[in-house]
Amino acid sequence: GARVAPALLRVQQGLLVIKVHSGATEISVNFIGDLEKFEELKEHRFIKNNFNIITESSLEKFNSSVVIDKLAFKYNGDIQYTLNDVSLEFAQGTLNAIVGPSGAGKSTLVDLILGLSDPTNGKVLISGLSPKDCVLKFPGKIAYVPQDIELISGTIRDNLTFGFDREKWNDNYLWGLLRIVNLDKVVERLPNHLDQEIGERGTLLSGGQRQRLGIARALNTEPELLILDEATSSLDGESEDMITRSLIQLKGSVTIILIAHRLATVRAVDKLVYLTGGKKIAEGRFDELRSKVPDFDKQANLLGL
Repeated sequence: GARVAPALLRVQQGLLVIKVHSGATEISVNFIGDLEKFEELKEHRFIKNNFNIITESSLEKFNSSVVIDKLAFKYNGDIQYTLNDVSLEFAQGTLNAIVGPSGAGKSTLVDLILGLSDPTNGKVLISGLSPKDCVLKFPGKIAYVPQDIELISGTIRDNLTFGFDREKWNDNYLWGLLRIVNLDKVVERLPNHLDQEIGERGTLLSGGQRQRLGIARALNTEPELLILDEATSSLDGESEDMITRSLIQLKGSVTIILIAHRLATVRAVDKLVYLTGGKKIAEGRFDELRSKVPDFDKQANLLGL
């Protein structure tokens, strides 16, 4: 009995882990089922451009504007709404940011824009369609970069082309992606360059390098709507500034929505939206928001902005 007991305890611990993660697993399994509806992205013909990431696509015209109308959301079993009566519009080709204190509903809003959650009331429209219908009709046109980047055990090339036939992507294109996120010089110094192994979940890279590689991967499908949820949180000030300037240069061809706590990241955006308590308090440019929201102005003053 003494010899068997430790093994039984490990089994018990394993069952507890399964139970704890069963809810998230169910969502993932259902999502995998939805992915079976997706058609493989049509082959692209690469063309030279300023960023080396925009390619000529055979997909029909996609309008990257986002319209949010009287949006409300609450989780199953909750009485209180996480988001309530939020109306917004992000115009095509603009750089936007959503700010606010922790628990304001920023990440929930992103989930609704991406179609990962369904609104309790109201609607989200991208290119005139619901997010789920839009993803099905325009695969690859919406890209998302989370705060915590998940990398696979393999090479830099494997991670940049994850989910696609790696032979379809030429080296110049992949180097262009790395150049945008200020990672090209780092990869050039590696012995095998694009074919350098990065270890399990990218353990051979620093946190900032993993984050930049994740952003480069998101750009691989030439998205016209790019959503970043605290995606620059692991970067040093210089790298964050370089990526921010790169995002600014993408304005006009890509609609960008940032979730950010660092106010220095959002000073140059076209529209800032301030959320608190699940409601939109104000929107406008950086200086306009400072005049409308005392808490925002206080944070900016503390940071010397």
